[in-house]
Amino acid sequence: MALSQRYSAVAIALHWSIAALIVIAFGLGLTVDNFPKEIKGAVINLHSLMGLAVLVLSLMRLYWRITHPAPELPRSMPPVARLASHAAHGGLYLLMIAIPLIGVPTLLYRGRGLDFGLFQIASPFERTPDIYRPLTELHELASFALIGLAVAHALAALYHHYILRDDILTRMLPPRRPS
Repeated sequence: MALSQRYSAVAIALHWSIAALIVIAFGLGLTVDNFPKEIKGAVINLHSLMGLAVLVLSLMRLYWRITHPAPELPRSMPPVARLASHAAHGGLYLLMIAIPLIGVPTLLYRGRGLDFGLFQIASPFERTPDIYRPLTELHELASFALIGLAVAHALAALYHHYILRDDILTRMLPPRRPS
């Protein structure tokens, strides 16, 4: 495969870094109530910091994508598949940015701040269940939508790789080192 058909090293690094952060943050969000009370606050803080990292990296990735267009899709791909691909990627970007933007006020309206280690940001709000409860539901619903869309994205990549045998998947994988 020609180098021009691959994503750049920056795009690949951002893609896989964001994917890993999303999986870990989602797992922490699902299991936070299973942690002992003594460390639950630290787990919530870690989940929040990972969400902020997803937001920052997603904005960087979006900027990179705008300034460095993606490789062209195979000419053999039908128009409906092209449309589905563009819609799925748009949905992924939207959710990767929206979920942390919903999560921050959710956290703050719970009366929780953020601990960055070197400094902390206290919540400027009192604990307000009438605000944080619907935000929490929206955050969770959007998170499940993101995971569902990401799974569909991964399955589509595997379908392209193993069934269609095109280079869609390999162009987002880190390049192999020569043996």
